[in-house]
Amino acid sequence: MIIMALSPYYDHTKAALYDNYDLLWSENQRYTSSDLEMYPSLAEQEEFRSNKLREMLESRKEQISCIGAFVSVGGMLHPLEGGVYQISVEMVDDLLSGKYGESPMNLGAPMALRMSNAAGSRYALVVDPPTVDEMSGIAHMTGLPEIRRKSVFHALSHKAAAAREASKLGRHPSDCSFIICNMDTTISIAAHSKGRVIEVNDIINASGPMSPRQIGDLPPLQLAELCYSGKYSLEELRIRITGAGGFVAHLGTDDFDEIVRRVRFGDRRFQSVFDSFMHQMVKHVGAAAGVLDGKADRIILTGVLASNEYFTGLLSERVKWIAPVVSYPGRDDMPALIDGVMRVMTGLEEVKTYV
Repeated sequence: MIIMALSPYYDHTKAALYDNYDLLWSENQRYTSSDLEMYPSLAEQEEFRSNKLREMLESRKEQISCIGAFVSVGGMLHPLEGGVYQISVEMVDDLLSGKYGESPMNLGAPMALRMSNAAGSRYALVVDPPTVDEMSGIAHMTGLPEIRRKSVFHALSHKAAAAREASKLGRHPSDCSFIICNMDTTISIAAHSKGRVIEVNDIINASGPMSPRQIGDLPPLQLAELCYSGKYSLEELRIRITGAGGFVAHLGTDDFDEIVRRVRFGDRRFQSVFDSFMHQMVKHVGAAAGVLDGKADRIILTGVLASNEYFTGLLSERVKWIAPVVSYPGRDDMPALIDGVMRVMTGLEEVKTYV
């Protein structure tokens, strides 16, 4: 079966065409500022981006009617179980309205459904959206009844890494316990137990360890005092917390390879921030181990930061007492999306309905 996979970002959409598991081609379709300035909101970009994808297919002499399935990264949906979901009108409405949050990912499912309808395909799917929520009620509870913890994380990458490592062990994810660290501009560290993510930090609210761009956990009273200090508006503080914190706030850069290079050359300021980051990573991995009663089969490092061998070597040395450490470096959602489609095509998994 010919499958088209989509992953939208702020300034481009990544598209790839597969013949079952075999990649035929992949392309990043980029947009200029003037292209996007014509649309006041993200939702209004959907038709424009879809038309651009149709033009790309035509330029490659691909017949859209020959594509049997369209699959996209999920967006900000209501909390749901992991799995493969048929894209519905209800899902599209929730994404384009921003009911559960704004993100470029919200455009993926509407684009996939539009193109699927044009192709006459019965399959328009999303796989493991970022709002996968498999935590128990006690994991959601905080010390304030008005505030509950949310599960928003790199679910697609986490589930794919768990499936990959379980297969290497000759087991199913439901027979394994993993601690998975997806490390990018944001970082999510999750405890996977019997195929379910029972504990994870919320990357939308910037919890967990500090990351290249996010603040991580803060002392709550000090944060409240900062909110009322008059130094920042709500929007300014939101940007600082979720996109201009972490390494950017301390060092003025989120270039992790450059940060590590400066550390290795003896820059004390960079060393201090890097050491704090490492301390926080170890602490959160240890917390995930505690939730698993210390019975993790593997610690899995994935994402862009996992490509830095100096960093992964140091982190592995600090946490290997918990479980053996393996790395799947890099970031590529496309194979994970295709795996989801093929699980459905081969009968290993049933398509779920978004309600």
